[in-house]
Amino acid sequence: MAPSDRITLYRTLKTFEEKGLVHSIEDGTGATKYALCEEDCDGHNHHDLHVHFYCNTCKETFCLPNTQIPDISLPINFFVRK
Repeated sequence: MAPSDRITLYRTLKTFEEKGLVHSIEDGTGATKYALCEEDCDGHNHHDLHVHFYCNTCKETFCLPNTQIPDISLPINFFVRK
């Protein structure tokens, strides 16, 4: 893939993310992944917050939308950033 093709692809993905069509996933591999958003997402609020699973065997990242995210008690003066 030529460098200009990668830049075009990156800009297209960022536009899709801004419009609420996809959301980015940081799975710890150093490469950003993207997944389709739910219908009620928009460019400022993604309503499809869910767990992602990275498989060390097949090197794939999977969305687990039906897995409950547990409530976590944070120490005083710490907060969750979404």
